[in-house]
Amino acid sequence: MDRRQLSNEVTNAAQPPWRAPQQFWRRALCVTLLAALPSVVSCQTTRAGQTPTGSLVDPGAVPAQMRAEWQALVDAQAGDPGSTAVEQAADALLEREPPPELRATALLAKAERQYLVGSDSQAIALADEAVALLAASEAPPKSKSGSQLRTAVHRVLALALTRGGDPARALAELDELEASGSIERVELRGARAVALDRAGDTAGALAAFVGWRELVADEAPEAGYAQERIAALVQHLDRASILTLAKAAPGPDAADCLRATLGSDPGDQAPAWVRACQPLPDRVGILLPRTGKLSALADAQLAAAVAAVTVLGRARPVSVLWRDSGSSADTARAGADRLVADGAEVIIGPVGATNVRAAISAVGDDRFLLPGESTANARGVAPTLEQRTLALINFARGRGAREILVLIPDNGYGGRVNAVEKLVEKNSLNSLKFIMYPSSTTSFAPIVSPLVPQLEQGAAILIADALPRTELIVRQLRRAHLRVAGGTVDREGAEVLVLGTGEGLAPDAIGAKHESLDGVILAPVAHPDADSRAFEAEYQRQQQRRPDDQALLVWRAMSAAWSGASATLEPTPDLVRIQGSAVVAVQAP
Repeated sequence: MDRRQLSNEVTNAAQPPWRAPQQFWRRALCVTLLAALPSVVSCQTTRAGQTPTGSLVDPGAVPAQMRAEWQALVDAQAGDPGSTAVEQAADALLEREPPPELRATALLAKAERQYLVGSDSQAIALADEAVALLAASEAPPKSKSGSQLRTAVHRVLALALTRGGDPARALAELDELEASGSIERVELRGARAVALDRAGDTAGALAAFVGWRELVADEAPEAGYAQERIAALVQHLDRASILTLAKAAPGPDAADCLRATLGSDPGDQAPAWVRACQPLPDRVGILLPRTGKLSALADAQLAAAVAAVTVLGRARPVSVLWRDSGSSADTARAGADRLVADGAEVIIGPVGATNVRAAISAVGDDRFLLPGESTANARGVAPTLEQRTLALINFARGRGAREILVLIPDNGYGGRVNAVEKLVEKNSLNSLKFIMYPSSTTSFAPIVSPLVPQLEQGAAILIADALPRTELIVRQLRRAHLRVAGGTVDREGAEVLVLGTGEGLAPDAIGAKHESLDGVILAPVAHPDADSRAFEAEYQRQQQRRPDDQALLVWRAMSAAWSGASATLEPTPDLVRIQGSAVVAVQAP
């Protein structure tokens, strides 16, 4: 089969692959599974060293008056098991009304021939007739010839069902062949993979295809087909599901392949096919505003992108395409069109929800990776504000907070945090209290003073706002003789667990001159970690300052795109504690 043709069928199918036209599966199994037949290795040739179906019958059991017809069938199959000569020879033998096993042999020859020419329904009907005949036969069930014949019939039946019949029944037939040890492991995994795929069991099919690929030789045509299906199926599963499959994989290479589909590097020592499971793009597009009202906002992001390309390019060169998204929907749409025309496989950006939607309307949503939260159907690298707020609430509860006082500004940001109340378990709602203040507030004494008694009695406080405003509130807490739990600035006063969403986390927003924040627990959109060390150093070298949370988001997006993880990235909130001029990871209690 032309691999490009198969790839186009997979890519261009309007429906899910398991609902693809039957012709798709016929051609797929022509490449992959005909080797499972006892006498076939391709659509038109016999396997060297194999004997035709007719030879499954003990020659001594063939009546003398039928030996000429039987031999004609053996010879026809030896020449070409898919030819009309096989059909004619089998019909000639059947006309002589042979005994059950010989009749089943002729039916099997016809079933194999129908399978080879793509008529699965006919193959299934003939195999079913042979199965029924053998079941009613008085031949010794444990005789060698009888056992081989039954196995051959059930194998053809299983493969025809797999390709063009009921996939559930195909799986049952395959299970029986496996239980009796009548099918080789590589054949079993291949057939099971296709049957599960047709049945719509995405997770099961992915696991089976990976397990099959682990056994197939690299030069075999079915190796390429299996890898194409692996690449297609992972698009329909989330990260958690793929990790679960990796834990249950039949072998280490299969497990490494599944993890590689999520962007994990399997290492240079892994087999080539495992390394190929990592969907590494050759061209990454950067779509950020260089003109218009949003251009000033993107300067830091562009600086971060340059530093990220420098770091990532040391390990693997990738073509980076830079395009101006402008600051309007029309310019964002035009920029996306140009990047796709230039071959960009992943696009970082654009900025602004309206511009993201415009870009998606032009080229679809599967290429975009946003250096922020997900917008519309475009995947983002940052956890949502709601996820981060819930993580902080759960942390406070785990630390034994009797009540959580949530301070929010009177704007859209605060409204999103306030909506989290609907996501919290009903039996815990009485532990949350939302306090809203004008978004222009700079003096928090009137806001904090009424809360002091509750804080002294064990309530925690969660500040959902930018880090500078969080600092103003914490300073007011200190004036009320309260101290931050885990902080080192104050030694006296009631200890209060202080949490925040930490918008605008940056090196110059903590540490010296910002000691009041010491000990505060944050759930920021991004923070420095072990994976960002090289980027931080390069950014410092290029910009003479350390990166802030927005620059780190760009790094995350670029790193995910480079490693092939953009399609399966599922951001989760991280909790960190401010400790001097650094942030350190915090484990959930």
